[in-house]
Amino acid sequence: MRAASLNVVSLTAGLMGLALLAPPVHATGKHHHNNPPEPASCAALATDPDNGLFGAAGVKSVNSQVIPASGPNVSYCQVNILYGTKPEQNINIRVGLPLSELDGGTGGVQGAWNGRTQGIGGGGCSGGLGVTGPVNAGYVGSGNDTGHSGGNCEPGVNEDGTYNLQFINDFIRNGMKQQILFSKAVAKTYYAQKPAYNYWNGCSTGGRQGYVLAQELGSELDGILANAPAIYWTRFQTAQMWGQLVMKDLVGAPIAGAKLTQTTASAVAACDANDGVTDGIIDDPRTCTFSAKSNVCGEPTAPAANCLTLQEADAIDKIWDGPRNTRGNKIWFGLDRGTSIGALNGTIPFALGVTQFHWNTHDRNFDWRGVSADEYAEVAQAGSRNIADVTDTFGDLDTFRRSGGKLLTLVGMNDQLIMPRGVLHYYREMAARYGRHDDPDFERLQKFYRLFRVPGAGHCGVPNALATLVNWVENGVEPEQIIQQSGTRTRPMCPYPQKAIYKGTGDTNDAANFSCGGNLEKRSVVCEDVITKYKHEVKGPLDYTGTGVSRNACERSGGHDDDHDHGHHHHHHHTGWHR
Repeated sequence: MRAASLNVVSLTAGLMGLALLAPPVHATGKHHHNNPPEPASCAALATDPDNGLFGAAGVKSVNSQVIPASGPNVSYCQVNILYGTKPEQNINIRVGLPLSELDGGTGGVQGAWNGRTQGIGGGGCSGGLGVTGPVNAGYVGSGNDTGHSGGNCEPGVNEDGTYNLQFINDFIRNGMKQQILFSKAVAKTYYAQKPAYNYWNGCSTGGRQGYVLAQELGSELDGILANAPAIYWTRFQTAQMWGQLVMKDLVGAPIAGAKLTQTTASAVAACDANDGVTDGIIDDPRTCTFSAKSNVCGEPTAPAANCLTLQEADAIDKIWDGPRNTRGNKIWFGLDRGTSIGALNGTIPFALGVTQFHWNTHDRNFDWRGVSADEYAEVAQAGSRNIADVTDTFGDLDTFRRSGGKLLTLVGMNDQLIMPRGVLHYYREMAARYGRHDDPDFERLQKFYRLFRVPGAGHCGVPNALATLVNWVENGVEPEQIIQQSGTRTRPMCPYPQKAIYKGTGDTNDAANFSCGGNLEKRSVVCEDVITKYKHEVKGPLDYTGTGVSRNACERSGGHDDDHDHGHHHHHHHTGWHR
């Protein structure tokens, strides 16, 4: 974050005010009712019971020490907490604090501290204890290991077929909740003043953790950067296996990687110009209807090398389309055209998808190879009914919104691990929740929650937008666009449902020749992404709740109404749309 974007004088004054208003940390020992609290030394954080860690409820062990500077990393105070309220709960939490004045820190609002905290998220089935990034930038940094070491989620199911709910809940929610609460409390004790602003910064699992914090700890954070969020954990990870089932059924084996790569390139070539600019990127893959059947060997459109059999083409089309049940109803979202197919559909399945089948069926020995594409819906429904309420992070943002929090998400439109349409699905549902009459109103939602698509980007391959979030939270500057830089090309990313529109002249590699506008929420797009009712994946109806479209509207128009400026202003009443 650039120092210029922070008004140090006013922040210092604000922090002093907070410190004076803050209640005494303890009424015993050196913290008296009448005097403002005094800073604690790093060493004393873990040894003096007055500092709220040693001997505190849930703190199994704690140590603190000044870590010397090393290479690019500054010296800081590191606090390690082992948290658990029972023998089988063991969450490691690390808090890194820029050195206070007492410990020799300089240059910030108190010692080397910038007055803020920043929680860092994990990835896959792992947490993370790396805090040097935030600390080097002047923040109190924090991380947690989600209660287990390594990236294996198999222990979520016990050998006897019961769920290890301690393991699952520590990974899904408990770890980062305690991380945030401890990081704020330790900062207040160490510097003897409350943090002025508290942030989260995560991608993938770290993005999911950010959404859980917004939903379940809604008044604790001022700003959450939650990129490529792995929300709907059970549903999207189950969907990671769809292509493997389809290839097994239709082809009898995984499709060669070179063929997958060529078919992706053909799809990009076919749809690249849809957005008005030929640049090797499909701006919105939802507008692309290219069929892999164009690449079948012998077809005039087939490539010179790595053409497909009819069965392979059929499988790839189904991978793009996403999982459906035997009634033809969509259950979840597919991989979009332009996205690397091989990450999930290589010679071996993605490990977390295999694990998810075990979680869905609460059977560590359940073999995905015994499942046909027609039986996919049964495994998905088992997951929805058995465990998804625990894992799937689809709650509301009411408390977070009321508390004045800001949520910023960037997601690559060619994310090869997380289906980006799942993130758009949640965003649309929240637009309906905070709109009127169950009709999505994105303008109202954007006041506190903004979603930016990153065209062409893969999983977590998005710009670092923390400075943008800080500027929004602290200075009220709403992010109208975020610049994506790729080599020498710059391009604006726009708050959903807007898109970057080329002005028609000038260098297409220069962001200045684009503006944000339009509306990607076409009725055809929304109708295509209505999914089967949750927990009724096998035989349930399509669930139109919160989509802004109705069954009648989708069936009557055949889904095609591409000029409809859908769901953008709450005062437009769409006749005949509502159920």
